[in-house]
Amino acid sequence: MTDIASRQLYSTLGEFSIFDYFSVDRLGTRDASNMPFMIWPNGSPCLIGNLYMLSLRDRSGRGGRQGLSRRGRKGGTMGDYATKISQLLRLCYKNKIDLIELSDQNFSAFIEELRKEKSPRNAAQPKKTETSILNVGRVWLDFLGFVGRFHGDKNFVSAEGTIRAKEQTYTFVTQTGKKIKRSFLHHHSFGQKTRTHRRNPISAENIKKLKKAVNAIDSSTFVKQRRHCLLDLLQNTGARRTEVGNITTNDILDAFRMEQPLLRLETLKRGDRNERYIPVTKMLLHDIKNHIINLRQKVIKNRYKSGPDHNFLFISETTGKKISSDTITNEISILRKAADISEQACAHMFRHAFITNLFILLIQRHQMSTKDDFQRALLDSHTFMVEVTQWTGHIEPSSIEGYINLAFQSLASYSTTITSVHLVRAMQIFDAKQAELIISLEQGMPIKQYKLEIQTLIQLRDEDFDIARKVEPLAKHTY
Repeated sequence: MTDIASRQLYSTLGEFSIFDYFSVDRLGTRDASNMPFMIWPNGSPCLIGNLYMLSLRDRSGRGGRQGLSRRGRKGGTMGDYATKISQLLRLCYKNKIDLIELSDQNFSAFIEELRKEKSPRNAAQPKKTETSILNVGRVWLDFLGFVGRFHGDKNFVSAEGTIRAKEQTYTFVTQTGKKIKRSFLHHHSFGQKTRTHRRNPISAENIKKLKKAVNAIDSSTFVKQRRHCLLDLLQNTGARRTEVGNITTNDILDAFRMEQPLLRLETLKRGDRNERYIPVTKMLLHDIKNHIINLRQKVIKNRYKSGPDHNFLFISETTGKKISSDTITNEISILRKAADISEQACAHMFRHAFITNLFILLIQRHQMSTKDDFQRALLDSHTFMVEVTQWTGHIEPSSIEGYINLAFQSLASYSTTITSVHLVRAMQIFDAKQAELIISLEQGMPIKQYKLEIQTLIQLRDEDFDIARKVEPLAKHTY
């Protein structure tokens, strides 16, 4: 039986619909699939928590869509809310306090308990930063405001209410220059927001080590090829781990058939069914296509017994089912240990590296001398912003501030001007693929196979060069 102290207090529902209206003998419903279902630590349903989840279903999300995001195995943004209020439910349950009976003193004490939690990896360090505590506390206040209104006390959370929280307002500027005001509740127990720590981009040297470790680990041919494809896609698309996990075989094959290949990616954090198309090379797609035809197809045929092919690219060799985003994290961790990399290396660091390197190429191509030039181009040129967001999946220029800084720091010692982003990326991929083939040759690849692989690689490189020459003149004349 699950320990009450460690039990997860929510699970995501599968395909699910909720009542919307009944009119002229017709029942209308709304989709609520993947919505979190809340429980108390003893396993009983948490009514008020689930009513709050329903309210989030109707709250305006990013991009103006209705309802907060529910995508992903953990329930998206709604799952994040559920995780945060779970901590409050656990504390109330442990102290035998009903939510509506919470006092301002109780709330402050609970915030202090969060502050005293120690990191499981290092007992000398706190588990949460002040920024994390602030983010949790704001969700608690929002939830408790809902609790108060449910019980008929609209001032339960207010400046003069039971839980004393003041409303504060801040203003941010969108990519079009429009100023938007947002409000949030602040409690006196909250500390000062600390600077958010951003992971550094993974280094090119560590990527080489990870790729070399793939062949060094004793594993099946299927797993080795899957890991190579995973690393290639992380390195060359800038996709988040869940976005990579959602790539289908059709996405790969459709892109390979295109004259100028574009790989479809589902874009997270920008609403349901949002997608972007990333320019990719034939060289990248060729290896993944071979994995699909020669290895993945056999696993699906032999292992997957529950129905038709689901078409997800990355699958388990033992079950044929789609691998989770946590499995992708574990794969990178396994390779990191095998490669004896001491510093941090995770899937998201590939995204940081991809975007930083992309910005370096864009800055050089457009001969921008300062980060202000780059940011001005984002604001002034709709076409330039479309190009950047096509590659990165970001929605606001403010989200890429850190990448711009990293790019200009990296460029401090450079003086060359790059004329083609696509051409340079194609050459980089060719060099990396060629280096991988040399390693495989050293590890026992037959010379005949090596010759065949290198001939195919050179042919695909030339095709990618031709594509780059066609694409680049079009891009140059749009600014």
